[in-house]
Amino acid sequence: MAAAPTSSRGARPEAIAYLIDAYDGVDVRPGKGLPHAQGVADVLRRAGYDEAAQVLALLHDVVEDTPRTIDDVREVFGDPMADMVGALTEDPSMKPYAQRKRDLRSRTMAAGSPAVDVALADKIASLRLALVTQSSVSERKLRHYTVTLQLALSAGLAPGLCKQLDELIARVAAFSA
Repeated sequence: MAAAPTSSRGARPEAIAYLIDAYDGVDVRPGKGLPHAQGVADVLRRAGYDEAAQVLALLHDVVEDTPRTIDDVREVFGDPMADMVGALTEDPSMKPYAQRKRDLRSRTMAAGSPAVDVALADKIASLRLALVTQSSVSERKLRHYTVTLQLALSAGLAPGLCKQLDELIARVAAFSA
């Protein structure tokens, strides 16, 4: 098993190199892949989060979008990072959307910060892209985002990110209506 990066200075470039390799040859939906991962990490960077949270943001979709597994992430980035990526990864065996998202929210909230912070930043990045591209967002996705926001607010987590997400949900909901 490879050791996790020992220097935070090297963690982010290592995560980007890992993603470039992981996404090589993988078809991704518009708004996903490395540009999305970078956008999520940038939301956290601008909000003052440390590099470990930014690395988690970079890696948060790699298991859902590529052939990489949680064990692959564990081998390169260690147990804590792999566990948090796992908490942010949907269970593909759950087919109904509502059940899958409810499970995801439950595991993310149980993991706490920085997993919750990454989940919020993920939604912020996605909604910003929707506004820039003038793409509508489905009502069920906005409901999922709203419930995630409410859970984070109830837990007193990431108030700055919650404020951004709340404002973006309102703007996109008005745009998508």
